[in-house]
Amino acid sequence: MQELPTGAEFRFRVAASGLVTFATARQSYDTATAVPPQCRLAAQLVSERLDRDVLESATDDPGDVTFCGIATRNEGIEFDWQRVPAFVGVDVWSGRRDRFLPPDSATGIFERLGVPTLPAIDKEVTAAHADFSQYEDPSTAPQSEWRDGHAAGVLIRDKSGRRAVVRCEEHDSQPAPDAREATALAAKYATDDRIERAAAALRVDAQAATVDAVCDRLVSEVARESYVDLFSDGEFVASLSAFRSAVAERVQQNRSTGQ
Repeated sequence: MQELPTGAEFRFRVAASGLVTFATARQSYDTATAVPPQCRLAAQLVSERLDRDVLESATDDPGDVTFCGIATRNEGIEFDWQRVPAFVGVDVWSGRRDRFLPPDSATGIFERLGVPTLPAIDKEVTAAHADFSQYEDPSTAPQSEWRDGHAAGVLIRDKSGRRAVVRCEEHDSQPAPDAREATALAAKYATDDRIERAAAALRVDAQAATVDAVCDRLVSEVARESYVDLFSDGEFVASLSAFRSAVAERVQQNRSTGQ
């Protein structure tokens, strides 16, 4: 039994050359920068943390394996977005075996590769003694590692591959976001404080805080942390390119003022 955050299906594969490719439920992508902003931080996390040497030593055909997980994002339940990883690994598919590996094997693989996985709530529980109803009641649901309070969901799996999901907290019912004007959205989300935090995050990762880099980071963070407010059926509520341009203008102004 593992804590399950909210987010989108996300997977990646590694070619023999070391090239990492990504995929959502809708489309595949050859690079992390090509991934849509609401999942881009997940792709960047994998690219930065994946230990390719460990993977190469563990299999003679890395491309045979597909790594499946969740690109975490705000779908109506708030998390501490600085604590919950942008990507968490859930399953490992072996093409040669034509099946998913057992949950404990998958968790061990993600850990050895340096990729975050779901935190365990309980292990080796016999079905006869399991009381899953406790997870449906917020007062008895397990505490979350990623938010103040209880877990939003629990993933229950056995070694034979059977699984179930229990929602400890239902997503708040949200009306479909209205179409917005890109510059107004940029004014709301690309504040000086947020620009400074995005620049600081880049410096922590030993990356140059250029206008383009800060803009890309900020847009990706906003798309992830405010997904429920800014996307309808997977589509941004304004012109995404216009939003990015408006954010870039505000970042440029901030950088110029701060110099």
